[in-house]
Amino acid sequence: MIRKMRGNEKRVRKNIGRITALIVVFAIVCALTAFAASPEFYNADVYDGNEVTRVLTSKTDAFEIVAQAGVELNEDDVLNLDRFTVGEESIIIVYRAADIEFVSAQNEASSVRFAGTVADFLESRNITLGEDYMVNYSPNTELVNGMQIVVTKAYDVFVTADGNTVCCKMGVGTVADAIEKAGVSLSENDEVTPDIYTDLSDGIEITVNRVEFITREQNEAVEFSSKKVEEPKLYSGTSKITQKGENGVKTVTYEDKYVNGELQSSSVVNEVLVKQAVSQITAVGTKEKPVTVSAVKYNGSMISELSVPSSVTIENGRPVNYKKIVKGKASAYSASSGSYTASGRHVKPGYIAVDPNQFPYGTELWIVSDDGIVYGYSIAADTGGFVKKGKFTVDLYMNTDAECENWGARNVTIYVL
Repeated sequence: MIRKMRGNEKRVRKNIGRITALIVVFAIVCALTAFAASPEFYNADVYDGNEVTRVLTSKTDAFEIVAQAGVELNEDDVLNLDRFTVGEESIIIVYRAADIEFVSAQNEASSVRFAGTVADFLESRNITLGEDYMVNYSPNTELVNGMQIVVTKAYDVFVTADGNTVCCKMGVGTVADAIEKAGVSLSENDEVTPDIYTDLSDGIEITVNRVEFITREQNEAVEFSSKKVEEPKLYSGTSKITQKGENGVKTVTYEDKYVNGELQSSSVVNEVLVKQAVSQITAVGTKEKPVTVSAVKYNGSMISELSVPSSVTIENGRPVNYKKIVKGKASAYSASSGSYTASGRHVKPGYIAVDPNQFPYGTELWIVSDDGIVYGYSIAADTGGFVKKGKFTVDLYMNTDAECENWGARNVTIYVL
């Protein structure tokens, strides 16, 4: 009995092991079946204007995914599902309905509410753009409130740059838009005619001038200045350079403007003095030249009967020392014996008539005619009628009328002693 029982115990334990294994296999199969039947999760980005919301979802309906992202849709809003695939990384774009104005190629305007891009709107109107018709926005532009969509008949715009002219088909826009469409890049200094903000028109010609500024340096001379100074040791009419002038040197920086490779203008932007110029100084004589009587007549004997003061030295018919020289014309006069001069002196050769405003009474003079006759030492003592006429400088007294006639009128040099 005991053995049998033990044998039965072994069989029971063996059956229990088999049952346990079956249970484990069944549990694994159930788990695998449950895993296979579970939904697949993936990421979806919901674009709503400038906001992007990423959700991890197992949903297959785009509208449910948008709702899961917390984005509420209005009645006229639409979804762009071009980049949406169930089970894969996806993008859902929300287009909000916008109130826009549409102007047709026939210039007919209408107000429209629509959601999508410019291309979507034109497609809804069965409008196909081509060479002859254009729209004022890029086809991929998303519609927003207040936008005006204008379809226009295309016209030719000519853009010239770098030696080439490109014809562009344009509808609306500015010169800048045409330049961009022509594939021309502008540099900072380039000049455009007309201005880049100018509205386009049919047949407009646009010119792009390439402008380049280049700086250069060069040394240039600084012209010396000239100065004149009075020199009392030199005779009047003569001069002498006492300091020779010398040019200085400066470094000049120029900015050269090149237009399409050709120099158009240059301007000075800076100057630096490298070497100072030396002024040229010229001494100009102020000393009166001595008058040389080349042929003194009558051995230089005087007509004047006055005694020459010892302080006056005479050489070659003229005084060596004097204050100044006056060039003029002298006439001659005589008077009856015993007559007096205007200053109260008895008339005598040597006492001469003058203009007291020029030679005050008592002024000592020495007079020589230009043809060599020495009247000699004289004193301003009288006034004659010649003063009013202004024809003569002095009137020389002679003893006789014959002497006066012989003298006549002569050019003289008057030395003021």
